[in-house]
Amino acid sequence: MGARTGRIGDPPAPVAVLSRNGKDFPVGGTTNVRAGTEWKVTTERPALSLGVSELNAGSWVMFELPGFTSANSGTAVDSLDALRKAGTTSYYKGNDSLWVKLVSTGDILGSGPTQGPGGGVTIQASR
Repeated sequence: MGARTGRIGDPPAPVAVLSRNGKDFPVGGTTNVRAGTEWKVTTERPALSLGVSELNAGSWVMFELPGFTSANSGTAVDSLDALRKAGTTSYYKGNDSLWVKLVSTGDILGSGPTQGPGGGVTIQASR
């Protein structure tokens, strides 16, 4: 028997594309982003779960979701400026986009070689 190499069919479509500073990053699932950054998220999905983990308390990441209208948790704020100043997980519904700021509580779910960091903050955004 021999091994077969090469691509079979087309690669799966990315779940989303993260954009920042004119560069696009296709994402198929979990990925790493730097705390204190803002990202534009492009996706065809009707709903998207966003989360951060393994961040120090107070660290944050902000996402713009064009075409999205609601979030299942967090605090609604009345402007993008208020969102940028928020110290807890919050969201702002603009004209054409939902903006979400995920702020880490720094929660850790255990310690030791088999437990590791956990907790984190998650929010579900929908169209």
